[in-house]
Amino acid sequence: MIAVAPGWEEVLLRVGALLLGLWLLWEAIRAAVGVMLVPRPAYTALARVVGAVIKRVFGAVAGRSRDYLALDRILAAQGPATVLAFLVLFLTIFVVAFALIFYGMSGSDFAEAVARAGSGMTTLGFENIRKPVGMFVMFVAAFLGSTVIAVFIGFLLTLYAAYTAREAGVSELSLLTGEPAWGPEMIVRTRRVNDAPSAGVVEKWIAWMCALRVNQYIYPLLNHFRSPMANRHWVTSLLAVLDATAIRITALDEEAEPSLVRFLAEGANTMHMLRRSEIARRAQPDDADDVTAWRFESEILSSDHAPAGDPGVTREEWDAAMKFLADNGARLKPDRESAWRTFARIRAHYAAPACFLADALFAPPAPWSGPRPAMKRFKSRTVWPQLAREAGFGRD
Repeated sequence: MIAVAPGWEEVLLRVGALLLGLWLLWEAIRAAVGVMLVPRPAYTALARVVGAVIKRVFGAVAGRSRDYLALDRILAAQGPATVLAFLVLFLTIFVVAFALIFYGMSGSDFAEAVARAGSGMTTLGFENIRKPVGMFVMFVAAFLGSTVIAVFIGFLLTLYAAYTAREAGVSELSLLTGEPAWGPEMIVRTRRVNDAPSAGVVEKWIAWMCALRVNQYIYPLLNHFRSPMANRHWVTSLLAVLDATAIRITALDEEAEPSLVRFLAEGANTMHMLRRSEIARRAQPDDADDVTAWRFESEILSSDHAPAGDPGVTREEWDAAMKFLADNGARLKPDRESAWRTFARIRAHYAAPACFLADALFAPPAPWSGPRPAMKRFKSRTVWPQLAREAGFGRD
């Protein structure tokens, strides 16, 4: 019997499968490198789609929550689930890509090509290939399969090391900032434990904040790893410390530590950079949104007291907080109007990115942390820390 050469339709189909497989392989490698290896927000369209799908799934489930505590329990799994989804996606695409490559370069059917791809990716070697080109592709598949698993393990260890370091700082701060965190609460608690911010303490928290900024800018997935306690969150904790520092500089009648200005500058830079990293998970961030610490520091030290924008706090809220401080023994500067203008000008530099992150990451509805449109499905009232509640805040 004379063998019939394959028709042009089959040749075209196999060439198309080969090209599609090579393209899928390239896109999967780009996405994996961008998510796990590139030290900056470098999400490809594929990675953004995965993040968006996971966010929608968890958002739909969390939307059935009746209160914030139930929502927090559901969203606690979002970050780890996204990491696992990336691993499954990359491995699946690699298998499909190599299956298309084997199908396009050989005369086997697609089922056999899938078996060869799985054999290579898992390094089980249950498919025997004798042709040199096929053996080369099999070796490449085995190398990529073991490499992706190894890189993923290192990526996971790095994430949890950074998470542990971040939460250690948040846990230490919670004694002073309250749960949820609030700047004036921190000032009152600091006075009660006689823990004035010395230069050494400020440098310590600057180091913690810089580590948080670098880790979460490199790995935006960390933004979605939540604290063990529902009313703790790195956004509200950092915002409370910045607010307490701004109040010390502008409203308290005491000698301020000079390094507090640098702390505020680093904090504003952190908020802007982490807002940018969170946006990078959804779309290409705007480079024009960058902010530098030295520019912010020079603006703090300038003599211009004109507001730079919306501080995210009303004058009535500010006056109530000042009364809360005065009632608890804090010495305030006599010129309240000048103190308010300076505070509003300083806070306007970091309030917008902080409120954006608090809403996007479903942070607890802490005081002065902005509205929560993302939690509009249920009535989200401001939750006050202990001393503020005892002073009457939050009572109808």
